[in-house]
Amino acid sequence: MKKVHLYSLSFILFAFLFSLLFLITELMIRRSHLGDQEGRYDVEETSFMPTRLKSNFRGELLGIPFSTNQYGFRDEEAFAQVPPPGEFRILSLGDSVGFGLAIEAADHYSKVAERRLNGLDPSRSYRVVNAGGQGYSPSSYYVYLREEGLQVEPGMVIVEIELCNDVPDEALLSWRGQNGEGFPDSIVGGRYLVGWDGNLLGTYSRGSHLFEKTYTYTIFVRRLLNLLYRIYPTEPFYSVPGSTVYYTLGFDRFVLDEARIEAGWQRLFGALDAMHQLLKEQQIPFLLMILPSSYIYQNEGDQKRFASGLLKRAISTAEEKGLPYLTLTEALRQEGGEKLFMDFVHLTEEGNQVVGDALSEHLTQMLGLQTAGDSTENGPR
Repeated sequence: MKKVHLYSLSFILFAFLFSLLFLITELMIRRSHLGDQEGRYDVEETSFMPTRLKSNFRGELLGIPFSTNQYGFRDEEAFAQVPPPGEFRILSLGDSVGFGLAIEAADHYSKVAERRLNGLDPSRSYRVVNAGGQGYSPSSYYVYLREEGLQVEPGMVIVEIELCNDVPDEALLSWRGQNGEGFPDSIVGGRYLVGWDGNLLGTYSRGSHLFEKTYTYTIFVRRLLNLLYRIYPTEPFYSVPGSTVYYTLGFDRFVLDEARIEAGWQRLFGALDAMHQLLKEQQIPFLLMILPSSYIYQNEGDQKRFASGLLKRAISTAEEKGLPYLTLTEALRQEGGEKLFMDFVHLTEEGNQVVGDALSEHLTQMLGLQTAGDSTENGPR
């Protein structure tokens, strides 16, 4: 009995020392990882998606102040759950492009479209709600819409996608608790999660494991995957050697093989199909906005051909599934093309103006607000 008692004490002592050493290591790595940065504390974890914007947040992102209202919508004043008489509410879902990364909220395409719509009919008001967020993806939109989005009673839902960004996002997450139709009850894993201290971590997560929320795991998995990529480079489909047309955080290129990319495509359009069906049941119009990457406006080259192929496949799949869609490729091309992008996907203030104008023109036709002339954009199918 005495030996057993000593073994128990030894185990407890070992566990205590190990935990203490891990805690010290974790705090040191956290300090090194953050450096002079304050981190991202505008997000929270939910039971149905890894991250979403907090409600009633006040702060800034990339030097631009932003806030959220009681629903977690960017720079929206507080408003009632039920739209007041005369208000038509449009919910705009998207990722960092839909959020408006690095631009003022008033310059985002959702607000450009809102102002245009409100100038058409003084007897009716239009509220285009920016419900986008960094790291979101179509699977996020679906579970969010089902769990919370419909509660604000939108009269219409708009979804923004961009293939170089969304396909790898979908490739690295997982669906949980699929219902009878094969659509998810929740999503887990992916590129982003909320760490133990509330900071947004860019990592490679497989699920809701506690150790994945640590800085120790984040740094370890980044370095390990970077090392494996240097030893065994993987490039999904075709891209320029040493780079990738698909968006990655760098270290996650190693886990983006062809099979996972294809699974990402299937999840992406599976989630869009799920949204469309859900909204059909509620008799709520749905519109898919297909944005190009800046690569498509290059004069020539492999990146242009690759991005063009992605766009053609997206349009073809949307038509096969009967998804109402709008492409913005020509509208952006006519106003400057590549000059309207900050990087491969994020739009400048001018780019958002072009998209907002094209979106509002399309919506006037969908909503029957006025008789519009012929458009070069693809209409509802």
